[in-house]
Amino acid sequence: MVGIKYFILKCTLVIGFLVSYACVPIQPNTSTTQRFPALQFNNNSYQNNIKTVQLLTFKNGSNTARNNPSIELNSQQSLILTFDDLSNQQQLYQARILHLNKDWTKLSQVLSMNYLDGYNQIPIQDYEYSFDTKIPYIHYQFKVPAVEVTGNYLLVVYKGNNENDIVLSERFRVYENKTSVAYKIVPSSLVRNRRTMQEVEFEVRLNGANILNRGGDIYPVVKQNNNWNNEITLNEPRFIQGEVLQYNFFDGTLNFVGFSEFRFIDISTVNFKGANISEIDQTQTPIKMLSSIDRSRASQAYREWQDNNGQFFIGNRERQTTELVNDYIDVTFRLASPQQSEPIYIIGEFNNWETNSNSIMKYNESTSTYQRTYKLKQGFYEYMYFTPQEPVYKFEGSYVDTENSYDIAIYYSNPQLRYDELIGYTQFNSRTARQNK
Repeated sequence: MVGIKYFILKCTLVIGFLVSYACVPIQPNTSTTQRFPALQFNNNSYQNNIKTVQLLTFKNGSNTARNNPSIELNSQQSLILTFDDLSNQQQLYQARILHLNKDWTKLSQVLSMNYLDGYNQIPIQDYEYSFDTKIPYIHYQFKVPAVEVTGNYLLVVYKGNNENDIVLSERFRVYENKTSVAYKIVPSSLVRNRRTMQEVEFEVRLNGANILNRGGDIYPVVKQNNNWNNEITLNEPRFIQGEVLQYNFFDGTLNFVGFSEFRFIDISTVNFKGANISEIDQTQTPIKMLSSIDRSRASQAYREWQDNNGQFFIGNRERQTTELVNDYIDVTFRLASPQQSEPIYIIGEFNNWETNSNSIMKYNESTSTYQRTYKLKQGFYEYMYFTPQEPVYKFEGSYVDTENSYDIAIYYSNPQLRYDELIGYTQFNSRTARQNK
């Protein structure tokens, strides 16, 4: 009898426990999957702490270009990537190199073992800490390994061993001059654009290159001022004469806005006002600067001065011993204008020419100015104001005489290969090219 009572009591306790457990609400899973940014096939910084990304071209140890990273295959040229991490915490960064198609829209079918000697996961081991700066940072440097195939490449830097934890991406091109390009700049063939637009005319000389379909497999790309958003891709020539492909059109196909020479600011010094700086506040961290108030130039006559076509240069006029003493400054750009119905963007190489929420100017009703603040490393910066609706040069003006830089890349979609070859490349200045006409 005692055993039966004990059994009944035990069953009652078990049933009570199960009922009470079932009444406890299920707790949600608090762990969340970390989300990483999607890789974009363009120049981009994916984290706010990554600043001042530059892909520099060197030849025999000397810096030959601060933008437009396009190098010749099997030459003495090399590329060096530099960037700053403002988190000031040393990280393991690694790089990989991707081969893309001619228009940067997708990966090519070439395996990395076919264009890269070694494993495509390269640690970035060269770094130094800034010193005596209000904003501490770590400066990283990486020499890009040579590749063995021509075409478009994307250099991707990520954190640790996770290829999805991307911090930056940078485009570069590798070419082989199997062809040659003759070019010139002329006023637009369209009468309405003759004072405001620059027209590119050129011809591609195949020089005996084995091209199966000359009219359909050659794709020239013309770019202005190293602005990837301002390029024109051509699918076929206007005329073929033997081994010469002619690209001179009369319908505005190769018209580029001339714009004006670039605006600029000098923030290389904090002890006095550099060019186009109106106020400096050294009491705050970071140091704050206000630009002089910019105004529309659309109704002005063309003014010529020597610019660098939208580039930026890092430097410090007080302490030139090392680049590690260059501080970061909050710089506020200002444009005087009545409020517009369309957005206004500030663009230049310093922000990858982007026209998005990161570069849109915000209107300040109390001062009747558009404003935008950037955290910039000490140096010299060029920029302009851009509107997406026509005319895009609403605040800058546009002139056929403006000096601009251009480059022409010749791609060959070889049906016998799994990628687009880059078989010709040239770059030139519009003012010099006008003398070729």
